[in-house]
Amino acid sequence: MSGQIHYKQYTDEQIQQIHDTLLMMLKDFDIFCKKHDIQYFGVAGTLLGAVRHQGYIPWDDDLDIAILRKDYYKLLAYKDELREKYTIYSPECDDKYYNFVPILSLNHTKWVVPLAKDVFEPGIFIDIFIYENIPDDPKEAQDFINKTYFYRNLYVMSRANFSLLVPGSTAVQKVKYGISRVSRFVMDRIDKEGNIFRKKYLDLVNRYEGKTSSYSLLADPYSKELSFTYDDIFPLKTLRFEDFDLPVQNNYEKWLINRYGDYMKLPPEEQRVNHCPYKMELLEDKHERV
Repeated sequence: MSGQIHYKQYTDEQIQQIHDTLLMMLKDFDIFCKKHDIQYFGVAGTLLGAVRHQGYIPWDDDLDIAILRKDYYKLLAYKDELREKYTIYSPECDDKYYNFVPILSLNHTKWVVPLAKDVFEPGIFIDIFIYENIPDDPKEAQDFINKTYFYRNLYVMSRANFSLLVPGSTAVQKVKYGISRVSRFVMDRIDKEGNIFRKKYLDLVNRYEGKTSSYSLLADPYSKELSFTYDDIFPLKTLRFEDFDLPVQNNYEKWLINRYGDYMKLPPEEQRVNHCPYKMELLEDKHERV
């Protein structure tokens, strides 16, 4: 196993508390979305968990959901209804994170991953990936994804803290982390909030909004592998996730094959990853529903 920090071995009690907390958050979010006619669906490890385990991947410590940008704007419009219990971190909000994936963070908790060390301190959170419209022409789509990926990387490298990942990293990774450190130093002096790269990225991702029938998760590092048509996404289906019926996209198998290949095969222990929080503080008692 690499010396890099990418996996945390939790106690049985810890992982159960993490899973219980996240499931509570998901149920709260589901109530909120139904109230405001927002369609969301499970993706990434949450989708994989639903298919392979009918719930959490045993070592996983987060939840991943996705929405279309038009529904994301609804979420922002009504986010104050969540304020007593949750905080939305996103590029369009006062509270921002080190990347372009919005998160639903539980107040009065702490969940600081290595990349956020000394930079951001959210609570335990659910990732909210945005399905963005991209060109319908495959070549134009790849060119567009490459351009957004460029600004995404610049933003992350100027905002994240890679220091905890240096031990055990390769020479190439160390160069990348060194560039990131220089980028953060420079940007702290000329654009501390990352507004330049953020504006460039947001201008791009809004370019095709509502104009095509093709989508991708442009904020995700694997966006080139995760392109879908409207019919791949809708109508939504449901899969059992623990004691909850999780919405998933129509052709969810395409998502899993494109991202994971033989997705039903368990990875060896040395290839298992999770958020590995640098700092973790959870609630002793569950909050009431929103």
